[in-house]
Order: sequence, then C-alpha cells, then structure tokens
Amino acid sequence: MINLTPIELACQLGKTVFAETKAGYDSWLAAPAIQRVFGFDPNERLAQVHGYESAEILSLADSAAIKHRVNQLHWLPFADNGQQLAGQHVQKRFNIKQMTVELIHSDYDGFVQQMQAQWQYGYQRTADYIQQHGL
Repeated sequence: MINLTPIELACQLGKTVFAETKAGYDSWLAAPAIQRVFGFDPNERLAQVHGYESAEILSLADSAAIKHRVNQLHWLPFADNGQQLAGQHVQKRFNIKQMTVELIHSDYDGFVQQMQAQWQYGYQRTADYIQQHGL
C-alpha cells in the first residue's frame, strides 16, 4: 500500500517537521479513484494524519525525547488553498463516453501564472507561520 502522507515516518526521522493541512477529498471523484487505485479511503487517512500529533505523539509523552518532539510538528494552514487559488489549478472534466478523467491544461503563459500563484501562496503562508511562531 502507498502512503501519500507518511507523517509518522517524517516525525521519526526529522527533528522539525512541517506538514500541511489539507481539505478533504471530494466524495464523487477523487476519493473513489484513490480508493480504487491505492486501496484505502483517503478521507479516513487524512483524518488520521491531521489527528497524528494528539493521537500518536501525546500518547507516548512519558519519554523526554517524545515530549521534545511534540513541539516539532508544525501544521501549515493550507486547507483553504482550493478557495484561495480558485482558477489556478489544472482543470478536470469527466468524459462519460470514455469513462475517463481528462486534464485541461492552460497555455504556457497560463501555466506560468498558475505556478507563480501556487508558489506565492505556499511561500507566504509558510513565512507567516514561521514569523507568528517565532521559528
């Protein structure tokens, strides 16, 4: 099975881990597709990932090393990227005749604009988080 968000491994290997909050997968297209291909419900896994700090790290908090790690997992506020970056993603449509999902790409200038908007959004959110938390 493929783990698309290996937060547990990242926390074991790194002293400081930055993870992004994500919006749930839509139940009409994305969740069933991921379930079919990878064999797990992505929204259940997403809930496990978002709950990892309190459920996994804090349950082991009797160790000094683990207590120190509690403050090392930082959740970056990206769950609203769909709203903030509306129109700045590759578009998708369902082709009912072929039973496929088609990706609709913009021209080169549109692609450059999308990438710059996504990068700026992520950079600014991360910089704001680091500044707010004195990191």
